[in-house]
Amino acid sequence: MHEIGTLENVAWGLCFPLQVALLCLILARRHYLHYPAFTVYVAGSIAQGISQFEFYSHWGYSTETSRIAAWTVQGVVTLLRCVAVLEVCRHVFAGYRGIWSLIWRVLLFSVPLVIILTLASSTSRLDTRIFYADRAASLAISMVIVAVVLFARFYQVEALEPTRSIAIGFFLFSCFTLINNTVLETLWSSYGPMWTFLGTCAFIASLLVWGWALRNAPVVVESPQLIPADVYQHLAPEVNRRLSALNDRLRRINRPKDPRS
Repeated sequence: MHEIGTLENVAWGLCFPLQVALLCLILARRHYLHYPAFTVYVAGSIAQGISQFEFYSHWGYSTETSRIAAWTVQGVVTLLRCVAVLEVCRHVFAGYRGIWSLIWRVLLFSVPLVIILTLASSTSRLDTRIFYADRAASLAISMVIVAVVLFARFYQVEALEPTRSIAIGFFLFSCFTLINNTVLETLWSSYGPMWTFLGTCAFIASLLVWGWALRNAPVVVESPQLIPADVYQHLAPEVNRRLSALNDRLRRINRPKDPRS
């Protein structure tokens, strides 16, 4: 690994044990029961680090073979990140099935569409295509989290911990990945080592946010429930009326029609 700079080695050496510690925390406190996609994403990021070490040790850090192999694994991890973010959104609106059915259909259509359009407009090189897809996915994830937060705030739907911190970690990492990849595209040759170091540092920051939230979260995390009607009407009757009307309308739209009618 002599071709990798000292800063990158230090960052990787700190990141890997934090990833393992986070996975152990998830398994020990049984958070995988409520966040299976997030658990798979963390495990996938660990597998990514191990595979990259093997690629670079076997083929070298700067060879085309190792670069394509590393970016292929990155494509898989990016897909796992998108699924984990979708899971976070589901937890936020777990008590409102009609609204959630609308949100996941929009996300399932819009996020792959952004990535496919990016792939279609990029070059024919596999690693470059995955690079642009990773940047597009980071942009889509950032926008999705902002949209979900604004939607939840408008209808006064509270995101409980650790769901809130998991969303914050994904948002921070996705925003930084978007900026970091954009700078790399402009300063490809001179920014390469710094791109790796800063990207790893950003992921370490997200790992710390996730670890702190999961460490303080109870072992059993209950899904948010609808407030009883009498309490809700006393606290916020207008908000309850708008939210219930929207939820019922969406449920009727998504309800399968009787074939006999």
